Amino acid sequence: MSQGDSSYGDLTSPLNRGLSNMLEDAIQIQPGVKVLVAYEDASLGWYDGELKDRVIEYCRVTLGVEVDSVEVGPPANTPSAPLEERLQAQSFDWVIFLARLGDQGRFDEDRDGPRKLMVYTRRVSQLESTFGTVSQAAMLSLKSVVDGLIARAKTTTISCPHGTQLISGYNAEVSRSNLNEGQGESGASKDVTVVRFPAAVSTPVSAKDFSGQVVLRHGLTSTGSRVYDPPNLPIGKPVTVHVVNGRIDRFEGQDEDVQGVREHYERVASRFGIEPMIVDSWHQGLHPGTDASPDPADDLCLWGETLFTSPQYLHFHTCGEYPPGEICWMVEFPTLTLDGRKLYEDGRIRVDAFEEFMPCLDQHPELRGLFNT
Repeated sequence: MSQGDSSYGDLTSPLNRGLSNMLEDAIQIQPGVKVLVAYEDASLGWYDGELKDRVIEYCRVTLGVEVDSVEVGPPANTPSAPLEERLQAQSFDWVIFLARLGDQGRFDEDRDGPRKLMVYTRRVSQLESTFGTVSQAAMLSLKSVVDGLIARAKTTTISCPHGTQLISGYNAEVSRSNLNEGQGESGASKDVTVVRFPAAVSTPVSAKDFSGQVVLRHGLTSTGSRVYDPPNLPIGKPVTVHVVNGRIDRFEGQDEDVQGVREHYERVASRFGIEPMIVDSWHQGLHPGTDASPDPADDLCLWGETLFTSPQYLHFHTCGEYPPGEICWMVEFPTLTLDGRKLYEDGRIRVDAFEEFMPCLDQHPELRGLFNT
């Protein structure tokens, strides 16, 4: 008997608390709602099959709503035929994505049709952990405070122990974050238009006024927006990227690595007819409960697309003048300094150093445990 089997019916079990958080807190599924679960096969190595079964079971048995499912393939640059056929044949209120393709259009404008939930708890073990059980309301409250502090800063500095050092002045037009999940302003600072579970990253901030350098240690990964091959580029030694007002000026490092990085940018940009040397935007991870097990040496894509929700990483969108761009940079153990005060220090959110966090922590005491305050 699996852990999920033993906890079925126990509404206080970590599994059911995670399912309730996903389906009742994040999207408030009500009686009469029709749900479609779009999932990718577990053999692809990203989502486990038990998670799909548990989500369907909770919708049907605990919430008493009509639920159907459809298997979709890996991400592609064309719509999923099985998903499109199902949506044309029947109307749904929500599509729950246990599949990476749900992330591809996360910055697209809302269209008619069902609302979308993109799930980042890819395994039952992740759903049962603090990553899945700390309430969505608590994480949205935390996100709102972080967004507000960043938006109000007059000067912002991004650094890391490996040599990253970027600085920007205040730009109210593009850096003012919208504090409501799923809405955003024009330009690079707009937020995603799908509901993310959990809410674990800050709203993207425009990088167009940032200058300095970013040190890449492991390589380049896809942002998950569009599909290209190869989707990532490992590097042997660190490469330093020099940035001037949100544009890549040059790469420095071992000749072989620099050549590989430059060719990767040119290849991706040529594939989609976009401007390669753009640093569009960045955001911070928010959730200390992020699964830290993926190793970049084993799977660079899985590492990048998992650890971006962790405070230990700051994530840049590059290659293309739009969020999320096509090529991602991951800055490890970032320090984010706002007007001389460190909001993040070596990958840790300093919730105890800013009084703006106090109402959030008081309203959601579970965050104190998450941040050990």
